[in-house]
Amino acid sequence: MDLKKIKVLMEEAVSNSEYLKNEGSLATYIPELAKVRADNYGVCLVKTNGDIVTSGDSEIKFSIQSISKVIDLIMALEDVGEEKVFSKVGTEPTEYKFNSIRPIKEKAANPLINAGAITTCSLIKGSNVDEKFNRVIDKLKKLSDSDDVVFLEEIYHSEMKTTDINRSIAYYLKSIGIIEDDAEGILDLYIRNCAIGLNIKELAHIAAVLANGGKSLDGKDVLIDKEVVKTTLALMAACGMYEESGKYLIDVGFPSKSGVGGAIIGIIPGKCGICTYSPRLDSSGNSVRGKKILSEMSKSLDLNIFI
Repeated sequence: MDLKKIKVLMEEAVSNSEYLKNEGSLATYIPELAKVRADNYGVCLVKTNGDIVTSGDSEIKFSIQSISKVIDLIMALEDVGEEKVFSKVGTEPTEYKFNSIRPIKEKAANPLINAGAITTCSLIKGSNVDEKFNRVIDKLKKLSDSDDVVFLEEIYHSEMKTTDINRSIAYYLKSIGIIEDDAEGILDLYIRNCAIGLNIKELAHIAAVLANGGKSLDGKDVLIDKEVVKTTLALMAACGMYEESGKYLIDVGFPSKSGVGGAIIGIIPGKCGICTYSPRLDSSGNSVRGKKILSEMSKSLDLNIFI
């Protein structure tokens, strides 16, 4: 489909979601996130050949929050391998909230809830937190094809002050032998990763790399091993939208991952990556308007991977 047609259908999806712009709530449990403009929105689609279509604000930087869990998983799989990763974290959806301690049992239910991402963060290689975090930043620069990956320190400090539940999860994982390193350091890395700032174009580019089987969009470099991509997309499809992942997958039909900063990324293998941004969230922590836009675009652009 040509870019002009995509643009027309994208704007129709945005228009059809307009009635939801005041629905949902900001993630006020992180004080800095309560300060963002609630009516912000943006949509970006990047094809696997690098073509790009945008609507709304494509330059505003926002914290990626739980979309960082995708990067945590990719890096853990690359650093220690699938066998080690899944000896520490499960692969199944959960009915519980993303920050619940209840689905841990012997290990976290999957890598895309908080307990699972804290686990995968513990598997990222590096001699200290700074080295590990710098590796995450470098990875994001390569995947987004941007040197303008930022660390939103105010959000980081705000989140660290209100992260008691995550701290309890980290120490519990340490107590049962899932985390082998210092729990406080792993928690610090996890929160730092959540506070990384990107815009919709950069996130859609990352999604397009995943849609391209891990190859750069010019086809010259392998940025993520294809087997790692396959595992990551499977888990995004099953678990990426928290406890409503199944319902979302029926409606939208492609692997996605949300963050309480308001973004959702979607991957349509072989075709494109998409990012929406709208910070009003539903009770599961997913963007209300973003879900609607992705549902509309899935239908109008025929993006559902199951048909």
